[in-house]
Formats: sequence, C-alpha cells, structure tokens
Amino acid sequence: MKKTILIIIVLLFINIYAYGSTGYTNISNIALYSNSNLNSDIKSTLKISSKVEIIQQEGEWCKVKTQDGKTGWIEKYFITVPSEKYVVNNTEHSINIRTSPTTGSKQVGQLKPGAKAKYIDTYHSWHIIEYNDNEYYIASWLTDIEYKQSEKIYFLYDKINIRSSASLSSDVAAQGNKNDSFEVVGEENGWYKIRLNDKSYGYVAGWLVTHDLNSYAEEQKNYKKATDSLNVRTGPSSEYNIILALKKGELVKVLASQNGWDKIVTKNGYAGWCNSNYLEEVLPLEGRVILLDPGHGGHDPGSISFSGKYEKHINLDVAFNLKEILNKAGASVYMTRTNDTYITNKDRGRMADKLGADILLSIHHNSLTNSNYFGLSTYYNTINHKDPSYGYNLAEAIYLNAITINGVYRDGILDRNYEVLRETNTPAALIEIGFMSNPKEEMNIHNISFQNTVAEKIADGIIDYFN
Repeated sequence: MKKTILIIIVLLFINIYAYGSTGYTNISNIALYSNSNLNSDIKSTLKISSKVEIIQQEGEWCKVKTQDGKTGWIEKYFITVPSEKYVVNNTEHSINIRTSPTTGSKQVGQLKPGAKAKYIDTYHSWHIIEYNDNEYYIASWLTDIEYKQSEKIYFLYDKINIRSSASLSSDVAAQGNKNDSFEVVGEENGWYKIRLNDKSYGYVAGWLVTHDLNSYAEEQKNYKKATDSLNVRTGPSSEYNIILALKKGELVKVLASQNGWDKIVTKNGYAGWCNSNYLEEVLPLEGRVILLDPGHGGHDPGSISFSGKYEKHINLDVAFNLKEILNKAGASVYMTRTNDTYITNKDRGRMADKLGADILLSIHHNSLTNSNYFGLSTYYNTINHKDPSYGYNLAEAIYLNAITINGVYRDGILDRNYEVLRETNTPAALIEIGFMSNPKEEMNIHNISFQNTVAEKIADGIIDYFN
C-alpha cells in the first residue's frame, strides 16, 4: 500500500537529521535543489546510495553537502540516516588501525582492549572508523559493532524469526511481525542483535528489517507514463504551484498516492505531484532483451562453499528468481543455461551478441581461502571498450541498489579482465553476491528470503540503468 502524506508529517517530529549527521540517498536520480522548495532550481542529481553530510534542517528539507563538495537541499524522506554505532575491541589485545583495507597498509594507531571508535561504514570486510578526525580501517573479524543506546529497527514482514544467535542454523527464540520495533544493540555478519521484551537478546537477519519505517526506500515503487501533457505540482491538488509539465508518454517513478494524486520523481530528478487520472501504469523494462548468465555449470562447479556446496547451483537459483522479476517488469529474459550444463565463458559472452541483447549480467558467488572476508561486488571490463561507462554504468547501477540491503556490505565496483565480459560487444557486468567461503554469509546466500531481496534489488538496478 502506498504511503500518504501523513507519514511525511510524522517525520517532522523525528529529530534524526541532526547537524553533522551522515546520510545516504535511498532513491535513484533525486534532485539536489538550490533552495528548500520544489520550485527552486536543480543544482545536480544524486544516485542512490550517495553519501551526504547533513548541515541544516528546515521543515521537511535537509541541506546537505555531497562527497564532491556540492551543497543543496533534498526532501528529508529521500535520505536514510543510519543508526549511530561504534566499533568495539572486546579482545585482550590491541588492534591495528590502518590507512586502507589491507593488512599491508600503513598502521596509524591501535584500538586498545575495551576501547571503541565511531563506526562509519564497512568496505572489503574492514570497518571504516573515525580516528583522530579522519577515516581509517580496522579488521571487522577482530572487532564487534555496538549501537547507541535506544536505537531501534523495524520489521518489514510478518512472522519473522528471531534466533538465539547470528545464524540461520540457530534455534528460533521468538517471532515478530511487520512494523514491530526492537532496540538494536549490536550487529554481526549481517544480523542484528536485539533486546526482546523479557530483556533477553535475540538475532534477526538484516535484510528483513529497516532503520527508518517512514522512508520511501522500503516501498514497492511502480512506474507510470503521462497519457497527455501533464502538470507536476508542489502538492497533491490543483491549488498547488506548477513545477513543470510532463510530455505525453513521459515515464515517471511513483512513490506514494493521496486522494487521486501521485507523488512522482521524473527522469531528471524532479519530485512533485501529478493527477493520477492522467497517468497509466507501464512496465519499465518493456521491449528490453536481457541475457542472464548463471556462472559455471557441468564439470565446472565454481566455488565450493564452507560447508561443501557448489556455487554453480546457487547461481542458477538466483538467475531463475531474477528472471521471473524481470519478466514481470516487461523484459524478454534469456539464460545462457537452464540446467547443470558446461558452457565456455567465450560462448556465454558471444551468446549475448547473437541474441541482440541489451545487456548481459553474469551471476556469481565469491570465495577466498581466508574465511573472514564477506561482501558484494560488481565488475565491468575495459579491455575491448576503453570507455568505462560502457559496462560500468550497469555494474554501478546494480551495485548501488544492492548495497541498500541491510546485511549486505560493500566490496566494490571493479574493472576486471573476465572472459565472459571481454568476449562480447554487449554492455555487460558480473556480480559476486557474497562469499561462500564465509560460514555466516554462506548461510545467508542459501536463504530464500535473502535471495528474493537480492534479486529485487538487482532488478531495481537494471531498471535504473535503462531509465
């Protein structure tokens, strides 16, 4: 069910957008306005997952500073502000703080036993912390994450299992339903440690919860096009000022509805309201041809997981799931294999060209001898195509959507000479959804609710790429 303006009003009384807070945009291609109103000029547009510093709040608006130094205004419900949390050393030994996420990088200090540092993010299995007024890295596998007291999370679905430890194999201690809130006290391998009503603790999978119940990020978005020339207004009635006019057939993303009006975002990042009588639903991928490549197969098992499972099977499961979602969005979707068959990487890449596909996405899961590593990454290739935007735009759009999932951590967007990407003239990307060599992440990967969430976000990224 779409949100109404009442939810937006609720946000006015939640003071989470404090000066100096860090937030992330939760929608693709949203405008950065010159002033705190929808009638003002657009200075820039920001991609989903763009990091911003909040420097002022004014009603429903936040003035922000982007990482490239731009300042402007964004409606605050398009910004997700993560809970305040800390990296804690609960060991008996000092832990090195380094300049980059590798044990070979320069050491700049140590986190003493019992000490904590402000958590900023997680990248390449290393936590990014604030230390001496700068951002540095510390090994995630040696530290714990603790939350500021009274921080809450909210369940997104009914009958969510709360487990005795941060693992799908642990006992179910309790259950929760949609919109239930719990105090969160810690985080471990994509799971949240929560305080239950009886003061005991339990764990819930991160992808099943949200930090901000009132964010548009958790709503199911749909797409519509204008059936005629149509005014976009600052509010949900004809009494509000006109921002701009949509052309007949122009595509918009619909975020909410109220009294016959739709809250929309245009391709150029403008937000506003349109009379829903002049908008009709469309399939955002109609006419697109997509080739999905479930990696490995046949005598090539791919990675062998911590528990001995083969990557080739889970790649195929994810591809079937994603194919169904993309079909519903209007795309014609083909697969390089639909069973346990071996195909060379060269043939997979060239299959996209023969098919005349608009894009090729190769689906994989990662592995390393070091079981500490976790995270999601995407890849593009510039061997044949020197312009990195050729495959990069696809890899980036998928990545930026996927990392909005709680419990999924960043491992990067990387240029690699992979044969399946090299041997095609079709815009192509490869995704490594997680590390099968990490025992906790392996369990997440094989969970159907996790697969469904990841497939939905990959599809959102593909829609962003085209639109």
